Amino acid sequence: MMAYSLKPLITHQHVERPITWSRQFNRRAPLDVEIGFGLGEFLIRSALAHPQRDYVGIEQHQERVTNALTRMTRTRAATNIRILKIDARLALERLFFPKTITCLYCLFPCPWPKTGHIKHRLFANKFLKIVNSRMKHRGKVVIVTDSRSYIEWILGQVKDTGFHYCLRTVPPQYDTKFERKWHSDGQQNFYELVLTKITHQSVPVKKDTPLQSHALKQFDPRRFYFKDQTGDITVIFKEMLFDPVKDKAMVHLVVAELDITQHFWVSIIKRGKIWRVCKADGQSFLPTPGVARAIELVYATAQC
Repeated sequence: MMAYSLKPLITHQHVERPITWSRQFNRRAPLDVEIGFGLGEFLIRSALAHPQRDYVGIEQHQERVTNALTRMTRTRAATNIRILKIDARLALERLFFPKTITCLYCLFPCPWPKTGHIKHRLFANKFLKIVNSRMKHRGKVVIVTDSRSYIEWILGQVKDTGFHYCLRTVPPQYDTKFERKWHSDGQQNFYELVLTKITHQSVPVKKDTPLQSHALKQFDPRRFYFKDQTGDITVIFKEMLFDPVKDKAMVHLVVAELDITQHFWVSIIKRGKIWRVCKADGQSFLPTPGVARAIELVYATAQC
């Protein structure tokens, strides 16, 4: 397997947020973003065709990120591309300054067709307002899908988001994996929705939540029974690992708040005569109120 460069990959946990993209690219240029870039085909072609523009690709799946980095290395297209492995909602909320994005693409996003899964759809009214806030005036959002019901749902979300919309059907032209798949299955046209920013929606950039550590005089892993919390912030216990030699426990939790879900580890480790309850090192997460609450719940459970 061909080696790939990690240089385009931005470790958002270790950079100042929001990100000043002109520093990442060492220049000032129009900034385009693609959400869910898949294999990176459209992202790489666009970057190669428009070297005067800068591109940020957002993707959650590690395999897709690896595939894209490999393609970028092979085509030497890394100079004007940066990659974020993160949920798009978190990225737009926290990593982009207002009025900085020129164009945003989302090609063939998951339509979440089942009624119970509609809450997972990306372009809800609230998210569209965040996107608007991060776009420059007259900036464009391009969404392409094969699903008529999904595009109609998005149109129902556009009201009061500061966007003017234009919907048309287009032949295959983006040459992505999913477009090729649907076309080979017989679909001749797709729905292309272009949203143009005409008025600004002011949505402040979300700031990090301070994460506190806690001290325990004693800790017995045999008495650790975590009770899941549900509500506006949901914290679900997955597992606890305990090393009696190192006097260290690792608690794996899933934290869900609003439209954001993050996996998170809390460590309970003995330092001298005191046990410390704190975030575990080496994780990929952003400090949100839900993460802070998860640490508090582990602390409360460990005291029992």
